[in-house]
Amino acid sequence: MKHQKRKGRLTVLFTIIIVILLGFGLVRRMQQGKSTLAADYIRPGGDTVAVAIEMSPLTYNLSNDTADGFDYQVLRHIARDHNIKMKFVPVTDIESALQGLREGKYDLFVGNLPANTPLKEQFPVTDAVYLDRQVLVQMKNDTGGVEISNVRQLADDTVWIVDGSPVLNRINNISAEIGAPVYAASIAGLSSEHLVILSATGQLPRAVVNEAIACRMAKDYPMIDISTPLSLSQFQSWVAAPGDTVLVDSLNRWLETFKQSAPYDSLVNKYIK
Repeated sequence: MKHQKRKGRLTVLFTIIIVILLGFGLVRRMQQGKSTLAADYIRPGGDTVAVAIEMSPLTYNLSNDTADGFDYQVLRHIARDHNIKMKFVPVTDIESALQGLREGKYDLFVGNLPANTPLKEQFPVTDAVYLDRQVLVQMKNDTGGVEISNVRQLADDTVWIVDGSPVLNRINNISAEIGAPVYAASIAGLSSEHLVILSATGQLPRAVVNEAIACRMAKDYPMIDISTPLSLSQFQSWVAAPGDTVLVDSLNRWLETFKQSAPYDSLVNKYIK
């Protein structure tokens, strides 16, 4: 767990979070994601591309044992069109997935990642798969208003983010822009979906997630407000293992072709807009 402020409260917060997750049945899903990252995962051989893919309402999800999600469907189209074999490994922990790239466990990580400079300094990154931005997730008050309506009001406050996410760089930039610290907190294993639910139930004061995910979840949690943007639109990209520019170059060519197709437009209309 990482937290830059009020460390004495972390144990209590963690306990509350686990209780809430149990109530929503999400601990089971987290355990499934973690076990996949551990003993029951065997790296494929040959030309099969090992893809660690983040479980989220936008990227990859399961409904009645049927896989779905924007990035998942884009990759399926690419794999079919170019006769590429892919093995998908669902994960919930971005930091562990990125470490898996460093260790050669995976060839590609697909998740909610803005292609910012710190990320590009560590990994080969594809061209934009789609555009998105970060928004603040918080509960509405009794009159439908919110406590935080602009970034300056975050001075000396704390937001929760996915552990290991490049969003931390944006939070640090906000601190510099407003001339006051904005603290970031995270717990390993909690996805954007978990953070939204915990914010919706009042267990976390506010979280930062991608707008496309927030919009999809706001339909089920109308008590949350997602109207405060924390960034401009950013390229959302996929990340390859260090040094694997060949895979990135191939994916960029395939993405360029697919993004000009009707199926891509259909996926964008279904998941992003």
